[in-house]
Amino acid sequence: MVSQSLKQRITDFLIKYPPYSFISEQELLKLASLSKIRVLNAKEFIFHEGENPPDEFYVINQGSVHLLLEDTGEIIEVLEEGDTFGIAALLANRLYIFSAQAYEDTILYVLPFSIFKEYIQKYPRVLRYFSSGFAPGMQQFKKRNISFQDIYMPSLAQHDEVLELKITKNVITCSPDIQIKDLAKIMKEKNIGSIIITDENKRPIGIITDSDLRKKVATGDFPITAKAKEIMSSPVYTLLPNISASEAIIHMMSKNIRHLILTEDGTPNTPIVGIVSEHDVLVLHGNNPAVLVKEIQNTEDSRKLSLLRSRADKLLKDYIDQEVSIQFVANTISEINDALIKKAIDISIKRLEEEGIKKPEVSFAWLSLGSEGRKEQLLKTDQDNAIVYEDPPENLQEEVRNYFLKLGNSVNKILVEAGFSECPADIMAKNPKWCQPLQKWKEYFKTWMEIPDEKNVMQTTIFFDFRAVYGNKNLAEELKKYIYQLKNPLFLGLLAKSAVSNPPPLNFFRNLIVEKSGEHKDEFDLKARCTMPLIDAARVLCLEHEALDVHSTIERYQKLMELEPENKQVYQSAIESFSVYLRFRTMQGLKHGDSGRYIKLEELTKLEKQLLKNTFSAIEEVQKILKAQFKLDNL
Repeated sequence: MVSQSLKQRITDFLIKYPPYSFISEQELLKLASLSKIRVLNAKEFIFHEGENPPDEFYVINQGSVHLLLEDTGEIIEVLEEGDTFGIAALLANRLYIFSAQAYEDTILYVLPFSIFKEYIQKYPRVLRYFSSGFAPGMQQFKKRNISFQDIYMPSLAQHDEVLELKITKNVITCSPDIQIKDLAKIMKEKNIGSIIITDENKRPIGIITDSDLRKKVATGDFPITAKAKEIMSSPVYTLLPNISASEAIIHMMSKNIRHLILTEDGTPNTPIVGIVSEHDVLVLHGNNPAVLVKEIQNTEDSRKLSLLRSRADKLLKDYIDQEVSIQFVANTISEINDALIKKAIDISIKRLEEEGIKKPEVSFAWLSLGSEGRKEQLLKTDQDNAIVYEDPPENLQEEVRNYFLKLGNSVNKILVEAGFSECPADIMAKNPKWCQPLQKWKEYFKTWMEIPDEKNVMQTTIFFDFRAVYGNKNLAEELKKYIYQLKNPLFLGLLAKSAVSNPPPLNFFRNLIVEKSGEHKDEFDLKARCTMPLIDAARVLCLEHEALDVHSTIERYQKLMELEPENKQVYQSAIESFSVYLRFRTMQGLKHGDSGRYIKLEELTKLEKQLLKNTFSAIEEVQKILKAQFKLDNL
């Protein structure tokens, strides 16, 4: 039996390290009372590959341990004080898949798994620690596609925001032939702000809101004896009934609608089963993104955009603190950014008109590039954007060009006022080089892709992530289709070669590689070392498959899982790793008030360092796919 003083000493040690820091001291005392101490000499083995694990696992009190493959001598991981090991095999209910050897004289605490597994189920943060693969050795199990017992290991990739959405199932409907006066009486009696118009099979064909009654009937445009079908908004936007709060928010913001109609199969072709109103979404919490988007849309003062965008930072922090799904967070902030960009363009067009500069009869599209183009600009970093416009008649080329340059300059200034700094490389719509007619953009891509030297390959990595945020989106689609016609094996090979130029960022001693010189000397570059390798890989793979309909890195890997089912596990790991990086960079940026790109390793906790290290295998596996598919060893 462990003495009271030793029990307290073990508890005081454990509570300093994750996952034990997530457990109450009282329960740690219970765990410590059933623990043992094991002293090893240097080179002594704790267990061997292929052995059946006993009901115990280990924490290093002093010394260090190597996890290794005995037949090759390959060292998998180097463990130090506070590290937990030997638990992965227990969680997977498998034999040890590697050996553990003391590197120097070492003292271990031996803990009972039968007691500890109760804490895994009881404490969500403990469960999260293991299911995310933080514990030493767990990544090796994941690499071999060995899954952990479902009772302990629910997938965190599916973690979503905790908001519960109220769905109205008793939907009030009426016929398209009902008179407006009778419809209005129903709305008054039921105290509802909208009514769904359905056919004889209860399939939704339109919607009438109190706003429609004010704008179309109260103004005298339609008499109260007119039929509902004459003033209804149609077609309606329908979704499946299992919609989450996050999906509702995103759909309402992106489509600028106030009601979501839920049907049996998510289309207007089946009966209505429920409705979600804007009010249902707004009551979920105070700082709602839909409210923020509407305030941006309604303001006419560019000076207010900075204050409104700052509220998005508060919203972002709340979501990160609540551990909301990072894909939902990214989509939400992107919708807010898009609303801000659209408003900046509307204000700029109005200002130019007030100066007597009329918009030419030529359509255009505002292109967001880089992280905003991929819907991944969570923090207020620098802007990357461009303008593409219809090819104007020859006699109007100069006039049209001057107008869109003025427009780009105005919008870029407003975005700076809102907190988005200018691009250091001047990749902005105000730059004459990046404010061009469609034909010139086609010439750019033709040059870049048919003469694929290093500089041109670099240009394409910047501009391939374009997304039309405002204006004639058909221009962007036409440009995208043209790009796919230009792709060729040599260009794709060089693009893939560029994508593997940054290998997983661990050195020979399995330490994080830091910058060796410059302003960020001894800091870890999260963008260059982690996010860009996965972004670049997803981009070139989707370009090869001509996947037109995806923008974000996560969406691209999801698409690749469909297109290449044989690589599904690798792409799923890439999604999980990229989600970790995006969340981590956002947390660092919010903490330090910067882009979150460069990290001082001494400021990271042991858990954060382990978090980063455990995701690097995804980079390695994706780059193996690139090397094989594009035969990079031959380039």
